Amino acid sequence: MNKLLVLAMSSILTLGAMDASAQMTAGCTVERGQATCNWAAFRTALDAAHTVKVQYRERDRTTGAQLKDMVAKLGKTVAQGEEKPDLTVNVIPAELTGIDVSSADKEILELHVYTGDNSEQSLIWVETYIGQKDRPWPANVQSTILQFFKRLKKS
Repeated sequence: MNKLLVLAMSSILTLGAMDASAQMTAGCTVERGQATCNWAAFRTALDAAHTVKVQYRERDRTTGAQLKDMVAKLGKTVAQGEEKPDLTVNVIPAELTGIDVSSADKEILELHVYTGDNSEQSLIWVETYIGQKDRPWPANVQSTILQFFKRLKKS
């Protein structure tokens, strides 16, 4: 009977250790279009980062300026040219889900944070912004960034 109890306790302790190590692994899992990310591990990666690459469409300089300003407010340096960044950020529009006939809030865009650069990126945070689709894109990007900073202040 004691061996069974020791075996059971050992299994519980092993599972607890696995949960603790999983909690410190930065990254996101995406299921059915929904991302689940590890906030504590993301904060650790963000705090350790020095340089951040900003990705945006060439014609969307307003978004580029907003993201660069966000990086500066985080106390990080925007990666220049071929400099290898610690993190990469971008914003992408939400997937279209058909015709909207209501004025209810919808998912508008996502702020993505990746480790590294293009060839070795791993998604570590997704900040989803939900709002009204009739607002201009720059206003939605700014609202997403403000939402992200509010989350940072809470933790």
